[in-house]
Amino acid sequence: MKNASGRYMFAGHAIGASARFHRLDEVQDLNHVVPALGTSVVPPSGGRAGSHSDPYRYEVHEPRRRCLLEAKRVDTMAEGREANGIIETEVSAEVAGLELVEKLRCDLVRMHMLVTRKGYTAEPVVTTSGNRLEGLRLGNVEAVVTIDEEPLLHSSNEDEFEAFLRKTGRPIERFGKYWSSTIVREIRLVGSEVDRQEMSVNGNTIVWKGFGRIILGEIHVKAHDRRLTLVRLAMGSDAGGTGESGDGHTNGQGDGG
Repeated sequence: MKNASGRYMFAGHAIGASARFHRLDEVQDLNHVVPALGTSVVPPSGGRAGSHSDPYRYEVHEPRRRCLLEAKRVDTMAEGREANGIIETEVSAEVAGLELVEKLRCDLVRMHMLVTRKGYTAEPVVTTSGNRLEGLRLGNVEAVVTIDEEPLLHSSNEDEFEAFLRKTGRPIERFGKYWSSTIVREIRLVGSEVDRQEMSVNGNTIVWKGFGRIILGEIHVKAHDRRLTLVRLAMGSDAGGTGESGDGHTNGQGDGG
């Protein structure tokens, strides 16, 4: 947003991984909060923020010993810059060796968004150097995820986003003030029939009995505000809670670039 003094205020963030558990086995009303790993926020006046996390494990000993979250490496970046009338906000997150509740594993989660505007009033243009989910495994089953980044590239504003999704027949839902869709085109479960029998795929969601729901490649758009989350967890069974990995947000107008 350009105010009376001509200042432009940036907005954007990137988060590597985070989780919270409210139940373990039969023990209820817990509040195990895994500190957010790799948090980077664009300063309002622009500039660059970066975060690096070395190998990390969050273990509990009650009611039994186990690791709730592990990551081998987390790197995030959020930057706002302006030069020669070009305004850019860029966010990225990369998580290697992610593991949840000693069941769900992902070799690599990579999120990236770049939003560019020519001047203060032009519509933003959204691009990416690539979003990836590699080596996603549910126990002995591999989930092969096909990414389709077209919805992200048409998220300059909510009108463009909605029109593109309806025209192309892609999934679209309304959550409050946000239009929601996904950058996941297909999920294939590869493994033995026995190992896959407690798993099912519904759009961009894997339902796994004994773990919960794994929601992949969510994108939410409101006005010029967009948020992309590559992995979101709604966990149940022997560990109840929420989590996410590869989350990024940018705002292409108003208080952001």
